Amino acid sequence: MEETKKRGRPAAKKTIVSAGASDILPGQQNPTIILQSPELFHFNIARYMASLQIASAIDFYNRSELYDIYHSIITTDGHLSGIINKRLSAVARERFEFQRNGKPVDEVNEQIKSPWFRSFIKEAVNSKLWGFTLCQFRRDEKGWITFDLIDRKHFDPVKQQVLLYETDVIGIPLEAFSNCLVICDSPRGLGALATCAPYALYKRGNIGDWAQFCQIFGMPIREYTYTAGDEEARKRLLQDARKQGADAVYIHPEGSGMQLHEASGKSGTNDLYERFTNNCNDEMSIAILGNTLTTKSDTNGTQALGTVQAKEQLKITDDDVQFILDLLNYDMADIFAALGVNTEGGEFVRVEQKYQDKQVQINVVSKLKEMGLPMSDDYLYKTFDVEKPEDYDTLKAEQEAEAQARAERARELAERLNQPPTNEEKEKFLDRFKRFFGLAPQDGASGDEPLPFY
Repeated sequence: MEETKKRGRPAAKKTIVSAGASDILPGQQNPTIILQSPELFHFNIARYMASLQIASAIDFYNRSELYDIYHSIITTDGHLSGIINKRLSAVARERFEFQRNGKPVDEVNEQIKSPWFRSFIKEAVNSKLWGFTLCQFRRDEKGWITFDLIDRKHFDPVKQQVLLYETDVIGIPLEAFSNCLVICDSPRGLGALATCAPYALYKRGNIGDWAQFCQIFGMPIREYTYTAGDEEARKRLLQDARKQGADAVYIHPEGSGMQLHEASGKSGTNDLYERFTNNCNDEMSIAILGNTLTTKSDTNGTQALGTVQAKEQLKITDDDVQFILDLLNYDMADIFAALGVNTEGGEFVRVEQKYQDKQVQINVVSKLKEMGLPMSDDYLYKTFDVEKPEDYDTLKAEQEAEAQARAERARELAERLNQPPTNEEKEKFLDRFKRFFGLAPQDGASGDEPLPFY
């Protein structure tokens, strides 16, 4: 039976080389990819719909223009860029560890603690936004694992081919290159940015109209008059107007006039622009983070609703973390082996982060103390960031001695209370009782005979 070729370890050891058209020099190795600058502007909904249709075609498809739109909206839309970074950072802050038989393996963990791993996590999650990610792994000059991110416009995830030009339909099979990893849920998937793109483009046009509205109706109009026929005076007024800024100017000869008809409901129109922008931001937040209240402050939102939406975002982070673990444990096993990292017989796991709310931790510790659970003082010092005193042993001994003395006094008091009183103690109590009532008047209020005292 013919041996199946393992993924990530092809027979030919080739590297994907990227270069610009002007970087190709005589005698230089031919580049695998010839890069072109992405287009950033002049996109509208019509071009988006056309590029989406081309990227979604079954036979003759191409994603180059759609990815230019992705790059454009991420570069120019601050809200979209912010929520993407929020999602990527949430996963990159998680701690991962390689264990064998339940114990950490330092050789592997040293590699995943290096900077390349954090970058790799972000690019892996980016595959959910762009549709896929292609990485080629190697060792750097210092022996650390690193990777090269291959430009997405130069790879066909359906045919698994590397494209020389971004508009090519035929390329080099990925099997010709070593240690490559394609990360995607579906080869034909276009990612979450396909959902965000129309809102980002509508928002861009809306903000342009909003800026024009503010320029027209938000600035005062200056009026200059001059004597009709005095051309020199008119020129001087024009020069003065240009020097005083870009506000609207009306220059006319005396005797003529202009009536400015302002738009009715300017405040309502301004609010309309703002509501439209906020709605576009909300839709993009839902597409990337699954919620809106963890990104912005909403006067209509409640703390309970914000807590619920924060939990929804945590679910997305948990899903991304599991996605990373699946990549490490299954798809990258051969790549680690090819790079000399032994991961056989072990697994990558997520290291659970401890909750950092000090007030909640104090309440938990207090409850555990009340339940009688023994607790290390060193744990409390570390958990609550309290400096341990130098004379800790002396202070601890004094506290234990004082606690022992209190316990001894409490024990003696309990023993005394449990013992029956002696005859002498009874007589003393009876004498005090008689002396107290001896101060009372002997005659009653009605003049009757005093009651005998027993």
